[in-house]
Amino acid sequence: MSFNNFAGKFIDDTRLNPNIGTFSYVLHRITGIGLAIYLIMHTWVLSSARHGPEQFTKWLGAVQGPIFYFLEIFLIAGVFFHMLNGLRIIIADFFSLTHSHKVIFWIVVVLFIALMAWNLTSVLPRLFAH
Repeated sequence: MSFNNFAGKFIDDTRLNPNIGTFSYVLHRITGIGLAIYLIMHTWVLSSARHGPEQFTKWLGAVQGPIFYFLEIFLIAGVFFHMLNGLRIIIADFFSLTHSHKVIFWIVVVLFIALMAWNLTSVLPRLFAH
């Protein structure tokens, strides 16, 4: 199956059944892909330490700027949503609560907003300090 066929089928499936479960499914997949890409980039920067301290310092300095502090907000949001939604899926599956998945989703949303508010109080001052 080519990527275009896969992407087309994915978009058709989400249009066919637009509800909370589908929205959660799509966000879970997007955050999973984003976290995988971040993990690869993070490993690449850390592996620069094998080439000496000056190379590592160069790469570390490159990723410590206002743009990356801003992107860190999206990283944390992705981690929080992926984690909470994964726990929602586990709870719904293991405790036979699939009939209550919408209620559990809204609990996840409230927890996500609370965690992001807590996170932003520490990230935003650092973002605006530069």
